Amino acid sequence: MNHRRSGQRSLMNLYRPFADKLGHPRVLAGVAVLCFSALPVELVQGQDSATEQAPATKTAPDEAAQPAPPVTPVPPGAPPLLPSQMKQSADPGQADLDEAVLKRIDAESNEDLEAVASLIESALAKGLDDENQSFAKKMLGSIQLQRGQGMAGAMTRMRGRRALQMRDEALRVLDQAIKNDPDLAEAHMLIARLNLLPDGDQERIAEATTAAIELLQDDPKELSTAYLLRAMTQDETEDQLSDLSKAIELDPANAEAVRQRAGLRMQEGKFDEAVEDLQKVLELDPTNEQIAAATVQQLVELDRTDDALALLSKTIQARPSEGLYRLRALLYTNMDREADALADLNKALAMQPKDPIALLQRAEISLRRDDVKDAKRDLDAAIDLAPQVEQLDQAIVVRCFIAVEEGRMADAINDMKILIDRNPDDVYRQLQLANLYLQDDRPRQAIDMLSGVLDRDPKNASVLRSRGDAYLAVGDHAEAIADYEKALSNLNEENETDAIILPSVLNNLAWVLATSPKDEVRNGARSLELGLRAVELTEETEGHILSTLAAGYAETGDFENAVKWSQKAVEAAKQEIEEGADEESVQLKQLQEELESYRTNEPWREKQDTEENEIPLLSPDDLIDT
Repeated sequence: MNHRRSGQRSLMNLYRPFADKLGHPRVLAGVAVLCFSALPVELVQGQDSATEQAPATKTAPDEAAQPAPPVTPVPPGAPPLLPSQMKQSADPGQADLDEAVLKRIDAESNEDLEAVASLIESALAKGLDDENQSFAKKMLGSIQLQRGQGMAGAMTRMRGRRALQMRDEALRVLDQAIKNDPDLAEAHMLIARLNLLPDGDQERIAEATTAAIELLQDDPKELSTAYLLRAMTQDETEDQLSDLSKAIELDPANAEAVRQRAGLRMQEGKFDEAVEDLQKVLELDPTNEQIAAATVQQLVELDRTDDALALLSKTIQARPSEGLYRLRALLYTNMDREADALADLNKALAMQPKDPIALLQRAEISLRRDDVKDAKRDLDAAIDLAPQVEQLDQAIVVRCFIAVEEGRMADAINDMKILIDRNPDDVYRQLQLANLYLQDDRPRQAIDMLSGVLDRDPKNASVLRSRGDAYLAVGDHAEAIADYEKALSNLNEENETDAIILPSVLNNLAWVLATSPKDEVRNGARSLELGLRAVELTEETEGHILSTLAAGYAETGDFENAVKWSQKAVEAAKQEIEEGADEESVQLKQLQEELESYRTNEPWREKQDTEENEIPLLSPDDLIDT
């Protein structure tokens, strides 16, 4: 009797660890029913019932070792079956299910889980009553979910085709899991996540997340994730926004949902709302430099630079970081607040002295401040810390303009060519290269390069202006005038970029119309019209533009006004020299000569005819160490 009681306690102690491993809230009750139904009647009824049974007859050892005979149908008129016989007849798979329950408790490896699953499948195939069949399927679904989770975890250690093959096997097992237990929300969610990988099934994501949404009503955080995943599969923007908004409502800290909604709002042209979302993401994760950069960029594009600066400053105050200081330094640089930018970069480097990117940024600021020595020092330090930095575009730009400042034009041109080779469609770099050609007295090469750009984009006003300058440098005045006129016709003063270059186009065209030695191209009236507009746009602050207006007046014979505006040009140049603009000292002599010409009632004539620099441009690979 003590042996039987001990056995009963042993099985009861199995319920809790099994329930814990199975991970299902209704497992404990199901196991209890299952185990009790498998015990002998006397154990279920207790010790008193057992004492009422007739004394057991002794069985010979050989008989005890024999296997139980197979269960056969009871013929009509036969004595009624005992309870144990009735149970075995109703649930032929009970023994396999009992064994599966016991093996499940200690199952750890994938092989163990497969063995348990095989026993459950065998039990189901042999037959179980409704209650045990329902329990067996839930137990099988739980095992298949665990196997699928293990496979998904193993994928992180794989690459390429092997990872995708493991993904497909995991999906197969998870599909079996929800077939056996459709209420496994975790399985639905994992199916959705696995289908987000390359070659995944978008429709399957939608099905899985929709099922999960129905099952996760009591778990707001996971429900928020389900809405986020489903939003990725929606075809209509309105449906996407609806799911994302629901995800954010359920979990306001779901930064990914907020970020995605910001992107959609941006596509819809709802810029203010998009920026609000980006600001919220940044509040949730102040160290997310990518989001911070995106937020700042959008605010700047919306002409809300002050808001961008305030947001960054607030974020830095809450949680200073080297990356955020670098980002604010970029913003300061774009605002022409170079001293503030330099201060932030110094703070960034104080926090992380071995940051090559911050060193590169500081080198760029030094170049803007005409501090070539410090620029070279920071560039060299960045390369010493991380030699691969030398191949970054940012480093090549710094190196290029250091070469320009040092008069090494061939080196500067070679570096700019590297940048263009990397991105042949970058018109801005092509314009920079053309300007380098002009500085190195290679206007014909500049013309060739710019003509190639105009073949692809014939209405590009910036390129037309630059080619006009190059034609002017070689004395091809008619061609220069044609390019300037085309540039003007394609400029839109309402466009910020066009508004910046408009005064220079007006000025250069007015200059050649007033000063060309070629009678057939000069047009004093047109020059005067353009010059007056350029002076108005620059508010009479640019000495060379004031000089152009004076030349226009001289060409029309109005030397009184020519002298007046020429004197203003000379004074402006002197003021700029006092303020440190060294380049104006070169122009001052010519401006004074122009003034003397007008005082003698002589118009100014200028024919530029740059002699092409024929010295070959050697690349670093062409140079031979001696």
